[in-house]
Amino acid sequence: MILIIAEKPSVAKKIANALGKAKKKKIYDVPYYEVDYNGKKIVVASAVGHLFTLVEKNKSFSYPTFEIKWAPAYIEKGKSYVKNYIRALKELSKYADEIYIATDYDIEGELIGYHALKFCCGRDKGKRMKFSSLTKREIIKAFENPISMDYGLVDAGESRHIVDWYFGINLSRALMHAVKALNDWKILSIGRVQGPTLYFLAEREKEIKEFKPKPYWILEAYLKNLKAIHEKEKFWDEEEAKKIYEKVKDAKYGEVVKVERRVSKIKPPVPFDLGTLQREAYNYFKFSPKKTQEIAQSLYEKGLCLHPDTLILLPDGVKKIKELKEEGEVLCLNHNLKLTKSRYKLLKRTVREKLIKITLNDGTELITTREHPILVYRDKLLFVPSERLKEKEQIITLGHQNKELSLDNYLINEDLKRISEGDVYISKIKKIEEIEYEGEVYDLVVDKFHNFIANGIVVHNCSYPRTSSQKLPKDWSYLENILKTLKNSEYWKFAERIIEEKRKPIEGKKDDPAHPAIHVVDYPKNKEELSKEELKVYDLIARRTLSAFWDEVEREHINAKISINDELFKASGSKTVKEGWHVIYHFPTFEELNLNLKEGEKVKVEKIKLVKKETKPPKRYTLSSIIKELEKRNLGTKATRAEIVDKLIKRGYIKVSKNGSLEVTDLGASIVEVFKRFCPEIVDEKLTRELEDKLENIQMKKINKDLVLEEAKKRLIEVLKKFKEKEVEIGKNLTNKEVVGTCPRCGSPLVVKEGKYGKFIGCTNFPKCKFTKSLE
Repeated sequence: MILIIAEKPSVAKKIANALGKAKKKKIYDVPYYEVDYNGKKIVVASAVGHLFTLVEKNKSFSYPTFEIKWAPAYIEKGKSYVKNYIRALKELSKYADEIYIATDYDIEGELIGYHALKFCCGRDKGKRMKFSSLTKREIIKAFENPISMDYGLVDAGESRHIVDWYFGINLSRALMHAVKALNDWKILSIGRVQGPTLYFLAEREKEIKEFKPKPYWILEAYLKNLKAIHEKEKFWDEEEAKKIYEKVKDAKYGEVVKVERRVSKIKPPVPFDLGTLQREAYNYFKFSPKKTQEIAQSLYEKGLCLHPDTLILLPDGVKKIKELKEEGEVLCLNHNLKLTKSRYKLLKRTVREKLIKITLNDGTELITTREHPILVYRDKLLFVPSERLKEKEQIITLGHQNKELSLDNYLINEDLKRISEGDVYISKIKKIEEIEYEGEVYDLVVDKFHNFIANGIVVHNCSYPRTSSQKLPKDWSYLENILKTLKNSEYWKFAERIIEEKRKPIEGKKDDPAHPAIHVVDYPKNKEELSKEELKVYDLIARRTLSAFWDEVEREHINAKISINDELFKASGSKTVKEGWHVIYHFPTFEELNLNLKEGEKVKVEKIKLVKKETKPPKRYTLSSIIKELEKRNLGTKATRAEIVDKLIKRGYIKVSKNGSLEVTDLGASIVEVFKRFCPEIVDEKLTRELEDKLENIQMKKINKDLVLEEAKKRLIEVLKKFKEKEVEIGKNLTNKEVVGTCPRCGSPLVVKEGKYGKFIGCTNFPKCKFTKSLE
C-alpha cells in the first residue's frame, strides 16, 4: 500500500479523485481516501497545516533557554482538532510500504510533510510529489515521477522556527524579569521593523532635546505693500546688525536699483504611489497614513476577495492564499488561455458578510465575496460577479478533463477555439449558496493579464493601491475607456479634452512591475454610498490622475533690490501666468504676490525693524514624513509601513501631538535606550537582512543549520548575560522608578513610589516586605 500525505483535506480529495475513483473513508473522525491506480492500492490522507510546534522541554520562566523540542500542535489553545489527524496518520502508516509527501513545495510545506513523515509515521525517508497545479495531468505526472525530499528546505524551515523562538521567548523573558526585579508588571514588545523605526525616531527626539539655540538678527524694511530684508539675511554678530540698523532706521525713502523677472514651468505632479497618496491625504485632510490606506482599500478593493483557504496556483506548486508571501509570482492565463507567470501582490482585509459558495459538478468549491468576477462562457468569454452566476453556468477551470466542445462550433467561434487550444476546460456549476462569514479574506493584484487560478477556477484579480509605481498604464485604449467613465461628472470637461487630443500622461521615476500607479478607474454610480472621507480621497485620486495629462503651470518670479541709505535690501514675489494643471489638481496653494516695481523708482519706507531670532531644532517626523523616511531606509513595505507606525502609537512608544508631529514617549525612549545598551541588534535594521541571508544559504545547502543555530544562541547568550547582570538598572529604565538604595530588612532595591498621600520610599519586594520610609 502507498500512503500519500497532503497538506490539507481538500487537497487530499483532489489528489485521490485525480488518480481514480476514490472511496471516502474515516478514521478517528478524520477523512481519508482509498483509490486503485493501475492495480496499486493507494491511501490519500492529510495533515491540517503544521501538526507540530516548538515547546520548551522543561517549562520555566528563566532565561536564557534553548532546550526545546517539537511537540504536537494540539497542546496550543484552539488546536485540539490536530490530535485526531496525528492519530490517523500514525495508524494508516502502519500498513504503508511507501510514503509519498504531497504538501506544498516550499519551506513550510516541506517542513509540514517531513514532520508528518518523521513524527507520525516514524520514518526519515519518503518520496516527494512535486506538482504546479491540482489538475489530473499534473497530479498523475507527479505521482509517476516522484523526487527526493529537499532537506535543504526542511533545514531552512526548522531553522527559521527555532531562531524566531530563541529570540522571541528569551528577549520577552529578559524584559519581564527586568520589570519584575522592581516588583512591577508591564507587557512590552518590539518587532524587527518596529525596533529600527523607534530607534531613529528616538534619535531625532534626542537631537531636539539636546539642541541649543543660537541667536541671530534680521533687518526688516516695511515699504508700501511689501516687506524687504537686508541682503545679508542673518546677522550672527549683534553689534554689526545694530550698526547697520542705526544707519538706516530713520530713512524715509529707498530706491529700486534692480528688478529681475523670470518665468518657471512646473510639471504636473506624477501619478500616486501609495506613499505619496498617504502624504498628500495627510497634508490636505489630516488623514493618518493608516486611515488613508483603509479608505483607499474601501474605494479600490470593494469586496473582491477570497476565503483564506483558497488554493492558488503558483509556478512551484499550490498554496493557500493566506499563506502566500506578500509578493511573488503566480500562474495566470494569457490572451490565448495558456498558463503564464506574472508578478502578484497579496491583499488582506476583514469582513463580516455573506459570501458566495460555488460548487462544481466535480466537487470543486470556491468561496468568494459577492462581487468577485469569475471567468465563464456565455456564447463568449466573460468575467461575471459571483452573485450573478447561475446553476449549470459554464465555468472556465483547469481541473476538468471534458472540454465539452463541438469541433464544428469552435472552428467558427474564436472564444471556443481559444478554450479548445488553451490550458483550460469547461466545467458546470452544480450549486450556488450563501454562507455567513466573519474573518479575514484575501486577494491578489496580478500584473499583465489580471487573472489567477483559485481552486482551479479562473478569477479576475483585485485592484488595490499597494503600489510603488508612479506610472500609468501605457495602453491608450485602457486609459480612454477609464476617461469615458467620467462622462456626466464634474471631471468630464478635462477628460473629454484629454480624449480628443489623445494627450499622454506624465510619469514618475518609481516603477512597480506588479501594478501601475494609483489612478481613477470609474465614477461612482451612487456617490451617496461613499462616506465624506471616501469622497475626499476619491476626488484627490481623480484630480491627480487627470492632472497628469494636463499642461504645465507657468509662474513669474520677481526679485528686486532696494537701496536704503546705501544698504541693499531685497524683496521677492511671484504670480501665476498660466494655471495649467493647477486648475484640476488645486490642492497645493501658490502664493500670489505681484511686485509692481521699476528700476529707478522711489519707494516710501514706513519703518525699519531689527528682529532677534533663534535657530530652531530639527523638526519631528509627522504621520506624512515618517512614511517617506521608512521608504528611504527600506524599512517595511508599502503595505505595512502605516501599520508599523500605528503599532508604535498603540503600544504607547510614540504619540501624535496636536500639530501632527510624532513624539517619542518616555516609555519609547527607555525601550530604545535599553536595547541600545544591552541588545543593539533589536534596533539595528541589519538584523533581519542577515538572518534571511543565512536561512537562504541553509536552503541552498551552502551553510550548515547547526552553525546558524549555534551562532544565534551565542549571540543571545552574550546579550542576555548583560541583561541579567543589569536587571535592576534595566527595570528602572523600563518602569521609570528611581532606585535610591537597598532595603535594610530583605536586601531588595528601594525605589520612590507614588501613594495616596504623595511620594515615599518603598521596598520592591512588597507585599512580602512592607518596609517604607518617608522621603523627608
